[in-house]
Amino acid sequence: MLLAVSCALPRMAYADDAVSARAHYETAQQLYDEGRYDEAITEFELAYREKPHPNVLYNIGQAHERLLDYRAAVEGFERYLSEAAPDDPRRKVVENRLRVLRNLPARVSVSTTPEHVNVVLHGKNGFIVSGESPHVFSVPAGDYELELTRDGWETERANVHAEIGQPYFYQYRLVRSTSDTIVESDPSGARVFIDDRLVGETPWHGALDVGKHGLLLEYPEYPWHREHLVVEPGKPGRRTVKLERPVRSGRTELVLGAMAFGGVVGPLLVGALSGSTHFTQTGPGLATLLLSSAAGIGAGFAGAFFTTRGGIPVGTSSLLIGGGAFGTGLGVSLALGLGSSDRTIYGITLAGGAVGLTTAALIAHYEHVSGGDAALVNSGGIWGTGAAALLVQSFDWGSSANRSPTRAENGWFLLGGTALGLTAGILSAKFLERTRTEVAVVDLSGLVGTGLGFALGYAVGISSHGDGRDRLSQGSRFGLGGMAIGLVSGVFISRNFAKRLFRPKQPGHAALDIPQLRIEQLTPQQGGGTRVSLDVLRGTW
Repeated sequence: MLLAVSCALPRMAYADDAVSARAHYETAQQLYDEGRYDEAITEFELAYREKPHPNVLYNIGQAHERLLDYRAAVEGFERYLSEAAPDDPRRKVVENRLRVLRNLPARVSVSTTPEHVNVVLHGKNGFIVSGESPHVFSVPAGDYELELTRDGWETERANVHAEIGQPYFYQYRLVRSTSDTIVESDPSGARVFIDDRLVGETPWHGALDVGKHGLLLEYPEYPWHREHLVVEPGKPGRRTVKLERPVRSGRTELVLGAMAFGGVVGPLLVGALSGSTHFTQTGPGLATLLLSSAAGIGAGFAGAFFTTRGGIPVGTSSLLIGGGAFGTGLGVSLALGLGSSDRTIYGITLAGGAVGLTTAALIAHYEHVSGGDAALVNSGGIWGTGAAALLVQSFDWGSSANRSPTRAENGWFLLGGTALGLTAGILSAKFLERTRTEVAVVDLSGLVGTGLGFALGYAVGISSHGDGRDRLSQGSRFGLGGMAIGLVSGVFISRNFAKRLFRPKQPGHAALDIPQLRIEQLTPQQGGGTRVSLDVLRGTW
């Protein structure tokens, strides 16, 4: 009795295993049909554990293939072949399937910042594949070394493991290659801008990205120095710049002159376009006048300030200011002489200003104009215009001695006087060498002489009991004489004393100079920001 029971226990356990294996197998089949492959694999594995059979391994391989887990599918099919009978009808199918799966390439997608990076995959047995990012590589399963290279950027390397038929996505951000760079200047202490960014003062030392950079050196009262700085990989660089000798910049006076010119041109343009000539007689008209003038001032500031960031020679700035002013004056004089309407006067005045400014710009572009030359031309125009204005008032017009000159008579006199004055100024600049200071002394002397002469003549008119017209005529005649005496005296004064005016004579002394507005960007060491300064006093202590 006992022996019989002991012999029956193994058979009962085997039967229970078969029943359990079948239950797991049937559950696995149902899960497989429903597309729940992960759960089906678990049930197949339990069924195989209860009762090993090659068909279960075949099903496990198929479930892994449905999940695109080709490596596990290959393992499952290989286990099937190792246990299946040689004449198993499925063996041939599985062998073919294995051959296909083993040859499935992995897809390795590589993208980089920046793009267009050279990508190389180094595999075993000398296998190499390359491309330019972004790129997708199809490679056999295995281990690879990924190498990313681009000129001017640090080389990046990484290990990549690729499984059969699997997709992989890699994204890399490369780092710029840098080299130590030294920037020096003579004189030292110049502000250093790299790619329009203030980085410090010379001598400056720092690491710069490999490649081409914009270098700007800015030193007070020196012209800005611009150049391209090329930084090579793995090679320290040194750049020493000898700054050009200081040339006084006329940027400030050009900005101020452009603002004044714009303030006049704005209302003239509105008047020429609208035909309105009575801006101040109504509230809207006055508002239009102020707005157009403000717009002209703003446009003049922007045009002059932002186009001369590197400075501008004094001669060029003075010539541009004079060209615009005298062109406008000649235009209005011509329009008055022709007896044009107010609207036409506005148009001819604008055209004259444009022609004068363009002419001055062309001369400055093709000829070297010193500050003294420009001052002579402008001075000639000023005194020619002033002399014409006094001369036209000094005559007795028509049958009535008290009749004032007409607009046309004023226009023709001013046109001729300005033209003659400019011609005299141009000839003087061609044959004489004078500085701006010397010309300023002559102008000041002429102004004093004209003022004193006019005042004396006006007083004579009063003493002779003349009316307002007589006084003006007498003042104009005496003013012309005083102008001539003042200008001639100024020439003699300037030849002897001008070079010593407006300059410190010895250490410990100071002297007034022509005011100069300077706008500077501060270095990070100075706290950053912008500094605006106005130079009015110079000296040595």
